Amino acid sequence: MIPSLSAVDAALRETVAADGVHVVHVWAPWCDNSLNEHAPVWSDLARLGADSVTFVTVWNEGESGADTLAESGVTGVRELVVEGPKPEKPDRRLTLLGLPVSWIPTTWVFNRNGLLATAFNYGEVSAERLAEAVEGARSGW
Repeated sequence: MIPSLSAVDAALRETVAADGVHVVHVWAPWCDNSLNEHAPVWSDLARLGADSVTFVTVWNEGESGADTLAESGVTGVRELVVEGPKPEKPDRRLTLLGLPVSWIPTTWVFNRNGLLATAFNYGEVSAERLAEAVEGARSGW
């Protein structure tokens, strides 16, 4: 059974409220921009230094993207799947953790107080910048 958006949102709220620095990445398996980030950014999660990394799969007919992640060398992440409007609909809207998702991929880094510290859209994130954002969130900036 596919979790409802409210169930996914609740799971994310619980995650970012936990002690530590947490990364939430919103993506879709059919999105070339999402796939282009996998090898350079997400294939070596240990270097990021986050306490948790959650991939939220959206606009994919409620299907998991786990196979696509594995094929791209992205392992060790938690995946939550959101059922949502088909991507061809011009009126698609999604809000997670009270934040609008208007572009995928979108990456959020939450500090140890559960507050959004940094947000990246496609083209803005690199492994180095993400690791710096995680370290900054941990140190309290």
